[in-house]
Amino acid sequence: MVAVQTRVAVVPARAALVAWSGALAVLAMAAWLALVGTRDLGSGQQIWQTISTARGVDVGPVVVVFVALLFAAEQIWPAVRRPLWCRAYLVDAFYLVLFAVAVIPVLVLVQVGFMVEIDRHLPFLVLGRLPVVPRALVVVVILVCMDGINWAAHVANHRFRALWRLHALHHSQEDMSVLTTFRTHPLMHAAYVPSVLPALVLGASGSVPASALIVYACLTALPHANLNWSFGPLSRLIVSPAYHRLHHARRLGKRGNVNFGFVLVVWDRLAGKAAFPKDAEPVSTGISRRPVPIEQTASWGGTASVVLAQLAGPFRRNAATDGPL
Repeated sequence: MVAVQTRVAVVPARAALVAWSGALAVLAMAAWLALVGTRDLGSGQQIWQTISTARGVDVGPVVVVFVALLFAAEQIWPAVRRPLWCRAYLVDAFYLVLFAVAVIPVLVLVQVGFMVEIDRHLPFLVLGRLPVVPRALVVVVILVCMDGINWAAHVANHRFRALWRLHALHHSQEDMSVLTTFRTHPLMHAAYVPSVLPALVLGASGSVPASALIVYACLTALPHANLNWSFGPLSRLIVSPAYHRLHHARRLGKRGNVNFGFVLVVWDRLAGKAAFPKDAEPVSTGISRRPVPIEQTASWGGTASVVLAQLAGPFRRNAATDGPL
C-alpha cells in the first residue's frame, strides 16, 4: 500500500461516531432494500431484464456516445488543459466501469425494494389515474419532480457528515472531466433512490419513456465536462459546465455551498444557492486540505491503492472528511 496525502480533521468523538454509524446505516439500509427488491422480482430472468433495461438508460449506447463526444470536445476547447493520458481520467473511467458492471445491478434491486416498501407502508402516496391530464404533462411533472428530489438529496449530501463521507469522493477530483460524473462511491447512489418517487406516485397516469430518461442522464453528465460553456440566456434554466464547476470550486472550502442543481437551475434560485460565473478564468476544483486520497498524490503504480483507500475511507472510525459543517 502507498501512503496517501490526507489530513485527519479534529472533530468531537461523538460527531465522528455519529458520522461513522450513519455511513454504516446507509450500507445496511441499501442491503435490506436490495434483498426486498430481489424477493419481489423473483426469477433470475426478470432480474436480468430489469438490470439490462437500467443499463440501457444509464450507460447505454446513447449515453456512452454523448460522453465520448464531450470528452473529445474537452480536448479541443478545454476549460483547463490537461494531458490526454492523465491519472484522473483513468480513475474516473474505472468508476464508470464499476458503475456499469457492479453498481447498476445492485442499484436496480435497491430501487425496486424502495418502491415495494413505499407501496407496502405508504400506499396513499400512489395515486390512481388522473382524468383529463395529458400523458406528456405527467411525464414532464415526473422529470421535474425527480430533478427536485435529486437536488434535495445533493444538498443533504453536503449537510450531513455521514453522507458527506460518501459524497466527498466525487468532489475530490482536481482534474474534472465529463468522466467525473461517474466518480461516485457505490453506496452514494442509495441517497438518490427517493428520486423514483414521482414515477411511483404518478405511474398510473403514464410512465416516463426510456428516451426521456436517457436525455436526462446525458444532461446530468454534461455539467461535469471540462468546458467553459455557460449557455448564455439558457444558463438561468439549465445547469451548464461553467455553472456546475463553481460547485466543485476548491476555494469554497471543504463543502461547496452553491449550485447543487442536476439539470435545472430553478431549485438553486428558489433556495438562494445559485451563483453564476462572472470570471472568464475557470476555478480550480477539489477539496481544500485533500481529506480524500487522490491519485494526483501517488505514483502511477500506486493508483490502485489510492482507489481502494477512496472506497474504504467512509467506513473508517475516524475519517478525514469529518470536518466542521
